[in-house]
Amino acid sequence: MFSQTLAAVLGELFSRPFTAALLGMVLSHDYDTHHHLIHTGALASRVGVAAGLGHDDALALGQAALFHDVGKVHVDRRVLTAPRPLWRSEWEAMREHAARGEEMLLEAGAPKLATIVRSHHERIDGSGYPDGLRGGAIPWKSRLLAVVDSYDAMRSGRPYAPAIGHGEALARLANAPHLFDPDAVDALAAALREPLGGEALLPLS
Repeated sequence: MFSQTLAAVLGELFSRPFTAALLGMVLSHDYDTHHHLIHTGALASRVGVAAGLGHDDALALGQAALFHDVGKVHVDRRVLTAPRPLWRSEWEAMREHAARGEEMLLEAGAPKLATIVRSHHERIDGSGYPDGLRGGAIPWKSRLLAVVDSYDAMRSGRPYAPAIGHGEALARLANAPHLFDPDAVDALAAALREPLGGEALLPLS
């Protein structure tokens, strides 16, 4: 059942009429961000199905993940690839990408995706951005996306931090319930354990 539902969702993941245009903009701006979007789109779809979302909601989550960093096309590439902690002005520019992504998706006629994208950097204790939402005030799909986004970032590595293994990445998420919804972390872990096409797709540690 999991595999069948996920296959149906993935079959429509790239179906939005603006997909090629937005992803093309990201690819021309920064390859690593584009790669991250493709990864998180597929993984978020898996997590949505594992979390018990219906087809339409799992698809919305997957598509929101596919576009969650489109706002970074408005961030200087030198900031995106800086191999050091960002200066305050750079960090402020980086923090704008969630709201800029929301704006781009609203302009594209996708308000449901825009809502998810706006809140994907909110954190359970209210320390996130752009609105400082706390706990249940953060949309459920945004809480799921936050976990997927952070997991893929840790597994893939960043200019300022090397990639880490699957087990360590999950442990870091599970050990930060003040930041990440434990139910969302559990959904991620469940999705990565699910057999798909005859074998489990658990990432190598």
